[in-house]
Amino acid sequence: MEVELEMAAAGGAWRWTPAVRAILNGGWTGRDMGAVRAHVEEMRVLGVPAPTEVPIVFPVARAMLTQGDRVEIYSPQSSGEVEYVLVATPERVAVTVGSDHTDRQVEAASIELSKRICPNVMARGAWDYAEVRDHVDDLVLRAWVREQGAWHLYQEAPVGALLAPDYWLGRLRGRLPSSGAVVLFSGTIPTRGGALRYGDGFRVGLEDPRLGRSIVHEYDVAVVDNPLA
Repeated sequence: MEVELEMAAAGGAWRWTPAVRAILNGGWTGRDMGAVRAHVEEMRVLGVPAPTEVPIVFPVARAMLTQGDRVEIYSPQSSGEVEYVLVATPERVAVTVGSDHTDRQVEAASIELSKRICPNVMARGAWDYAEVRDHVDDLVLRAWVREQGAWHLYQEAPVGALLAPDYWLGRLRGRLPSSGAVVLFSGTIPTRGGALRYGDGFRVGLEDPRLGRSIVHEYDVAVVDNPLA
């Protein structure tokens, strides 16, 4: 499969359509280990088993990646998670924003399964990583949830709260396919107030305050329909 990225760079806008060879999801990726432990405890209170190691990373089927504006889920107890996303090849790395949508009911039994049964949503807009590398920690991740038609700020933190893109690129060094790209979701930031919120829509954004630009992607959420129910 291919992804379509509308690249915005100093040299102008252009389209990049790399073939995707692998998708990786990171988890428990906070740079502050105290905050990671707090998030582990936050999830434990909600019945989510603690990970055996941090950070965790696991592969996701390519069919679960979407750049669309609507996803179907199995349970209304699901929510998005804002993450920065790397699209990496040996020649080029792009950074964008996405949502690792998660089924919270299933998460109580298995973190990996809860994410693998929900789509990974990725924006179409992207930046050349080389242009933001020197200030990547200052980029700001945000997520909003839509409830009864109103949008509410759900997550907000700088990329510096997470393991840096260079951490992941270092782990991928020498492991990138000779053709095509690895798409890596960074893991998420804490929710505001430490509470999960569900809704019928999610919006994720990545802001670059230094260069005065943003990438935003919004999608609707719908429970799968069963006409025979």
